[in-house]
Amino acid sequence: MSQYIASVPDDGTLKPGIASFFENFYAISDTPTGHELYADQFTGDATLIMASKVAKGRQGIIEMREGMWEKVAKRSHKPLMIYSFTKHGDDVMLHGTVDYDLKDGKKAKGVEWAARAKFGSENGSLRMTFYQVYLDTAAMAGK
Repeated sequence: MSQYIASVPDDGTLKPGIASFFENFYAISDTPTGHELYADQFTGDATLIMASKVAKGRQGIIEMREGMWEKVAKRSHKPLMIYSFTKHGDDVMLHGTVDYDLKDGKKAKGVEWAARAKFGSENGSLRMTFYQVYLDTAAMAGK
């Protein structure tokens, strides 16, 4: 079983396709060279917020993504749960953990995060229009 498969409510509220979208998204997120493919998961005018950093549009997302890998040698997400605000809605919350191996040899294991994502479509495919991650950036200092 993939580490990227999150639990979802069993009441059918999650819009079809969102769980598999995130399974693919976090696999891409953990691939250090996948900057363009990562940006492809967003609409061209999307907003990405990571802690206090904000990126808008494809180029901004690519630049932020490149910066996210500057000090990181390896990253491993484990999404735990995806929640929908409304039945089959385009607005969801997630939570999970992430492990980091930093280039300086430090490690940060089991760092908890939460995220909010809003969806739209582009070229007939499900894409995020907004993605905000809530994360303790001090945990990136490693141990």
